[in-house]
Amino acid sequence: MSRPPEENMIYQKEEANGNLYQMSLYSIGFVPGESQRQRGERKKQTSEAKKKCNALSRKWNVMQIIACNFHEMRDLFVCLTYAEAPENEGKDLEKFNSQMKRRLAKLGVEHAYIVFPAEHELPGCSVRAHFHIILRGMEGASALSTMAKIIGECWPHGTVDVRPLRQNTEFFEDTVKYLLDQPHSKGRRAYSCSRNLKKPNEPLRLRLPDSEAGEIPPGVKVLDSEAKENQYGVFRYLVGVIVDREAFDAYWVRQRKRAAPDPWERIRRRRKRLYDRPASVWRC
Repeated sequence: MSRPPEENMIYQKEEANGNLYQMSLYSIGFVPGESQRQRGERKKQTSEAKKKCNALSRKWNVMQIIACNFHEMRDLFVCLTYAEAPENEGKDLEKFNSQMKRRLAKLGVEHAYIVFPAEHELPGCSVRAHFHIILRGMEGASALSTMAKIIGECWPHGTVDVRPLRQNTEFFEDTVKYLLDQPHSKGRRAYSCSRNLKKPNEPLRLRLPDSEAGEIPPGVKVLDSEAKENQYGVFRYLVGVIVDREAFDAYWVRQRKRAAPDPWERIRRRRKRLYDRPASVWRC
């Protein structure tokens, strides 16, 4: 069976982490017989679709990290503020994390977090700089009060607000959107994570004919989606929750067989071969 021509293909990316499923797709290539103007319009649409996917991917990536590492009500949503303008926010945060790691280790709890720096006015605070943190908590009846006490002792610079992490929308989407929309210093990353967090699974990347792209996987309930299509191509994204694991897993196995290889896998294999070489092979 001959493969459909490259010009009529769709680039599709699928991701699954925990019960969170995400898909984005857009048209690629040109159609034979198109004029130069038509090709320009198609290229413009593809570029706009890529930008849209990139904008979504930042929010999705944080949602994936949370899905892989944090749990509602057990873990915490923390806000650290300043009573006075800080001299070095980075060092303050580094010292806070160092003390938290040491204190929690004594209780057998691993310090894990995502930090979102922010600079805007808060009620009752004269200093704009502060931090929002999604923080791994503890189990037990007194866990919240114990964690709040430890956090307060590790942050002497201002007030501390500690609350259970609540899922008001599926996969904390509203929380993630709020945190990523926080204004922060130019050139500063919107968020940072502790190194011990589990990384999201590698996405599946596929090139599919128009007729085969955009299939809603079995076992997935759609939570949010958007689709745009015209004569020059198509763009679509979909977010869903996996409600039937058995049906979805069977679908995922089929998609993995069809997927393009991970572009970084060849580099990882090459590095592994290099580092696995016997010491006698290395030249000084």
